Amino acid sequence: MNMDVFHKVLTRIYELTGGRDTQEVDFVELLKQEGFFPSRDSIKDQLSTEGWITDSVRPDHVRLTHWGLAEAKKALADPTAASQAIDRQTSRLLAAARDFSIVIGEFVARPDKKTLAPVEERLTEIENLLTKIKPQL
Repeated sequence: MNMDVFHKVLTRIYELTGGRDTQEVDFVELLKQEGFFPSRDSIKDQLSTEGWITDSVRPDHVRLTHWGLAEAKKALADPTAASQAIDRQTSRLLAAARDFSIVIGEFVARPDKKTLAPVEERLTEIENLLTKIKPQL
């Protein structure tokens, strides 16, 4: 299997910084070069959420965290391990879809604002997961 887009970007940052967490990388320029610019927000959100990058003082620049360094090393050593991230997210998507069907059933049985709220929450969760999965495909 190939690396997912998040690990591709992470390892590219690692290469550009020479594996140093003190070096800054122009994130926007990197994504333009790699062809991922349209997904820049979701990529940055995911890398930040994982704790792999942090914003720099300079606009549009990022730095690796020590967790990002470790993950990049791991991904470069074993690219198939990085692809397991999509497996985790698709598993979460399946679980969210199952929960979604349950709360829809509850809403159908008793349609009111109280039973609609969980439907909206699960739908938002599914949309967020799809946003994370889509760039990896």
